[in-house]
Amino acid sequence: MDCIKCGLCNVCPVFKVEKLESASPRGKLILLSEIKRGAIKLDVRITKELYKCSVCGICSEVCPSNLDLVTFWENVREELVNKKIAPLPVHRKVRDITYREFNPYGGDQQKRAEWLNFSVGKSRTLYFAGCTASFKAQNIAKATANSLRNLGVEFTVMGAQEFCCGSPFLRTGQKDIAKMLFTKNIKTWQREGIEEIITSCPGCYKTIKEDYPKFAEESKIEFNLEVKHVSTVFAEEIKKTGSIDLIATYHDPCHLGRHMGIYEAPRDVIRRSGIKLVEMERIREFSLCCGAGGGLRTQFKEIAIAIAEERIKEALATGTNVIITSCPFCEYNLSRVGGSRVRILDLSEIAEKIISP
Repeated sequence: MDCIKCGLCNVCPVFKVEKLESASPRGKLILLSEIKRGAIKLDVRITKELYKCSVCGICSEVCPSNLDLVTFWENVREELVNKKIAPLPVHRKVRDITYREFNPYGGDQQKRAEWLNFSVGKSRTLYFAGCTASFKAQNIAKATANSLRNLGVEFTVMGAQEFCCGSPFLRTGQKDIAKMLFTKNIKTWQREGIEEIITSCPGCYKTIKEDYPKFAEESKIEFNLEVKHVSTVFAEEIKKTGSIDLIATYHDPCHLGRHMGIYEAPRDVIRRSGIKLVEMERIREFSLCCGAGGGLRTQFKEIAIAIAEERIKEALATGTNVIITSCPFCEYNLSRVGGSRVRILDLSEIAEKIISP
């Protein structure tokens, strides 16, 4: 890949924290170029530098050479895994947990849908809550399910038969375990007659909508499921307006915004709720990553915390301490870093308040 010294690597959230050339997109490309020509040897230290990235995609947005760096970084990581140089220690630990429990948190699969407080029957539409909403941010799963029911959307959940979508492993180059999880999920969906999937998690959304069809083609399996992120469902289905007396800002999740192009739907729901929306300095395709994705928080927690801290300061600069997002990962990371300084709400919680009977 041809890369010019343009100075735009300064937008990289990891580079802004580390302040080292090797942490920038350009620096990583130079390292790979030097390895390819044999000038330096790939070792554990360089491998760690290559993983200091949330794969947020801001580098692709500003790159004057129009490089598809998101795909490139994921391919590089896959090659590192294939060469047995990766995964890194904590990523390997998460991999082992997921092979045993089918979710990266080690949660009890039998309790995966314990957040659901009403009965659901068989349906062609599946609400795929995802691992984070199922085990770490159950408020999101509850609010989403309640909102869908109040909107008259008939759906089912898989409970113990819902398995990790594989996104954390695809983003860290571990395609083998992602394919295993794909196989388990797709067999369940086919058996249950699922035709449509709604998910709360942008990582799940991207994986099921973009990566699963590729896996299906490789496996010669038919894949004709309609996949939606719940923000678009809310934007389409919520007809009434709310009167929530609140001033808030909105954080664009990387996988929902830059990766999948969904920017307006969440904002439409927020405005319809009656909330006064004040935007941060960096929004939409130039939004600052929360720091949690791409395996960054898992392996390099201190970097992820520093990135989240910068985003929280940017939110507070708008004059509000309420941040709305539409991603369990973002909610989880920002809330733990922000503490009592900020209130983090998921879009599903806003939707639930608008349409509550």
